[in-house]
Amino acid sequence: MKRNILLLVFFVSSVGLLLLVLRSNRQLKFFNQPSLIKSSTLTSPGRQEIGINVNEIERLNLQNDLQAEIDASGIANNVSLYYKNLPGGYEVTINADRGWVPASTVKAFIVVEAFRQKHLGLINFDSRVTIKKENVAPTELGSERYQPLSPGVKATIRELIDAMITQSDNTAFNTLIDILDRRNITASLRRLGLDDTVVGEKLSLSDDQYNIDVAVPGWQSNRTTARDFGHLFTLLFEDKIDGSEEILTIFKRHRFADMIPKLLPKGIDVAHKTGVLSPYFHDGGVVYKPNEPFILVVFSNHDDPDVVAKLAKISYFKTRDVLGTSTTRAWGAIIQVVEKVKILLRNYP
Repeated sequence: MKRNILLLVFFVSSVGLLLLVLRSNRQLKFFNQPSLIKSSTLTSPGRQEIGINVNEIERLNLQNDLQAEIDASGIANNVSLYYKNLPGGYEVTINADRGWVPASTVKAFIVVEAFRQKHLGLINFDSRVTIKKENVAPTELGSERYQPLSPGVKATIRELIDAMITQSDNTAFNTLIDILDRRNITASLRRLGLDDTVVGEKLSLSDDQYNIDVAVPGWQSNRTTARDFGHLFTLLFEDKIDGSEEILTIFKRHRFADMIPKLLPKGIDVAHKTGVLSPYFHDGGVVYKPNEPFILVVFSNHDDPDVVAKLAKISYFKTRDVLGTSTTRAWGAIIQVVEKVKILLRNYP
């Protein structure tokens, strides 16, 4: 009887709090606070009080909405997502540990290694290097900002880094992977805790170029996960990587905006890197939402960049309703909260 009464009290209080949160569209300032909000205090000798963490409620709501959009779109087997609310510290993950062909998102890892070697004095960003024929991607896009990276052209390492990120230049990537040594890159990623990421393969090569590259020491197929990619940007945001601030500034200049930034409010900074290799459409980075920046990574192979754009919009506004879709978010969150309470109450007499 005592257990049932306690459960009923906690359930009613939880429903009231959840409905208040939903009605206010979850914009209340207390969502940015990590403290526990006591809706009902349950005590027992020698046991701590139980409270509702509003960050957990918010996380459950967002998890439900993102999952609902994925399920409704029929892409459950075609997407991985990693979200981290930076002020609140909570995460939302959906298939975040699935291994992926990273496409051009792999270039983000190159930048980190370049700044590490610069910090150690191993390379000079103002040094000029000569572009080799075996590194020129046959399908490379032209650019008004940079000279074409043709065989024999000289460019500084700084120019190669900027071209590789801002316009996703494959020839710049292929050249830098030789300068930095792919074995160094992957070893550095391990030191950062990115255990499921490998950088060991050049991009967009012809068959002849590929046959040359595959014989190079350290060659491996590139791979990563949404969680690893999100962790990289978390480290950058927290200034735990050499040159973090400058690196994020470069990512803010990334010129492809048809995924994460597409449906967000105008003027919102996004430090991100995309990867496109049909059917793969990937994007990830830091979204500088005022007073509530967050990390978002979406990897997909549904051959549709709008998949990423819609999930980014839900993540920004923290409701699927912004897509014009009514959801059962509230009841899903209530059920999950109650299940957690049941687990806690099992230890009560």
